[in-house]
Amino acid sequence: MPVNDLRPIPMDALAAAGPPPADRWLWHGYLAPGDVTLLTSLWKTGKTTLLAGLLQHHGTGTPFLDRPVAPGRAWIVSEESLEQWRERIARLPLGPHVQLLARPFRGRPTVDEWHLLLDRAVEACAAGELDLFIVDPLASFLPGRCESDAASLLEALQPLHRLTTAGAAVALLHHPRKRAAEPGQSARGSGALLAFVDTSLELTRYSKLKSDANRRLILAQSRRPETPARLAYEWNPATGVFRPVADPRERQFEENWQTVLTLLQARQVAITHKELREIWPSDLDRPSATTLYEWLNHAFARKLLRREGQGTSKNPWRYRLENEDDKYWDRNELPPIRLR
Repeated sequence: MPVNDLRPIPMDALAAAGPPPADRWLWHGYLAPGDVTLLTSLWKTGKTTLLAGLLQHHGTGTPFLDRPVAPGRAWIVSEESLEQWRERIARLPLGPHVQLLARPFRGRPTVDEWHLLLDRAVEACAAGELDLFIVDPLASFLPGRCESDAASLLEALQPLHRLTTAGAAVALLHHPRKRAAEPGQSARGSGALLAFVDTSLELTRYSKLKSDANRRLILAQSRRPETPARLAYEWNPATGVFRPVADPRERQFEENWQTVLTLLQARQVAITHKELREIWPSDLDRPSATTLYEWLNHAFARKLLRREGQGTSKNPWRYRLENEDDKYWDRNELPPIRLR
C-alpha cells in the first residue's frame, strides 16, 4: 500500500509547469490519463458496444465519433462471459492492445481481491502495458455491498487513484437508479460516486421513434472544459460502423439561448420556466413549457445560469443569472455588506 504524502506543493510550482498538453486525452473530452470517467445507462442500451467501438480506434489512434483518440492499451474487467465477448468481437473486432478479464472472481470480490486486481493493473501501467482500465459494470466488482453507503463506497473507490496517479485513465460503466433523475444525477447509489469521478457521462436513447432505434445521445458533466455537453451518434449493427449525427436539441438550444439570456438579464429575481414562457417575445415562436424547461436545465448544466428550488411542484426550479455574491455563497461565506 502507498504511504501518505503530506508534503505541500507551492501553487507557483504548479503554475510553472504550464497547462496540460492538448494531446493528453485518450478520447478527447471524455477519457484522460489521471482521470476517472463514469458512464451510466440503462441495461442493454449499448454502453459496452460503445466501449468496443472506441477500443477499435484506441488500437490505431484514429478519431472516434469525430473526436481524436490516442493509441494505447486497455484492460476490460467484465461481468460478461468469454462466449459473450466472442460474439461481440465477431461484429466489432478488437486486437491484442485490449486485454480481457472475464468474470475474474467467483463472486463479488473481497477487499483483498479488489486490491490485488488493482496492484496488477498498477504494475502493468508502470511497465507501459496499460493506459485505460475499464470496469464493466462497477456494481459487480465493488467489494461488499457499499454502493449506497457513501463512506464504504469511497473506501472502495479510493484505490483507483493509485492507477490514475500512475498515469492511467479509468472508465467505470454503471447502471442508473430506478426513478427518473435530473441530467447528471441518474447514477445508481450514493451521490459520493458522482463527486468522486472527474467526468460523468449518461448514455440515453436518441428518441422513442423507430427510425432512431440505433441512435444514442451522450450527456456529459465534467471538471474539464473540453468535454462537450452532448454528443449524438448512430451505430449500424450490420457493419459495426459508428458515426456522429446532428443533435437537433443542441442546435435548437443554441438558436434560442440569446433570447433566454436577454429575458433573464432584464430580471432582478429568479423565474420559473412557466413564468419565462409567459413573457416570451410575441414576435418569436414560443417554445413549449417542456422544451423551455430542457433549455434552462441544459444551460444550468453548462454553468450558464444559476438554479434555485427543489424541482418539485411546490418548490419548482427558478432560474437566474449569476450575481456578484454567488462566489461567496459557493465558498460557504457570507457576502460583504455593500452600501447602495
